[in-house]
Amino acid sequence: MQSKPPSRSAQSAGARGRSAKAVARPNAEAALSVHAVLEMRRLYWSNLLRDMLMGLAALQDKQPELFDGRSAVLTHQGERIAISSIQPVLALSMAMPGPQREASLAVQCTVFRIQTPGGEVFTLPLEEIRGVHMLTAELVDKLQKLADQEEDESEGTGGSSGHAPFGFAAFAALPKRPPGPPPEHPSE
Repeated sequence: MQSKPPSRSAQSAGARGRSAKAVARPNAEAALSVHAVLEMRRLYWSNLLRDMLMGLAALQDKQPELFDGRSAVLTHQGERIAISSIQPVLALSMAMPGPQREASLAVQCTVFRIQTPGGEVFTLPLEEIRGVHMLTAELVDKLQKLADQEEDESEGTGGSSGHAPFGFAAFAALPKRPPGPPPEHPSE
């Protein structure tokens, strides 16, 4: 039985030190598996989320009204954590050679310290954060008007209606503290 002579592409590939199988491989890998697509989407979302949180950290001084509880992160556990201040824990990469530098870049801005308006401090990795949640200024105004109406109605009926404040009214009822630097240590 005679074998077929190699094709021109296989001959040229062989001449460059590669086999025909290696030449065909990139085309075969062009179709991504479902797992590869999901991993790419997860990585994309993680990068986008990191950039949004870095943007919020940069806005703290320029737009402090966004950090009165209307901005928050949502965790994978379903918890909404209001943001009073936010900082990346590892914001700088190290000037090291080779793999050490790559490792430093890989973890840069992947953990954030979030202080709530109530004074709690959370240190969360990106993997625990599902998304960013914001209340629009219009919604905050609407909620404030509803809370004011409810307060006026309870005063008009001769005092308290016996109900504790709920939602934004409860948040607005918290004593306001001037923003300060976040604690240096989690136990503070």
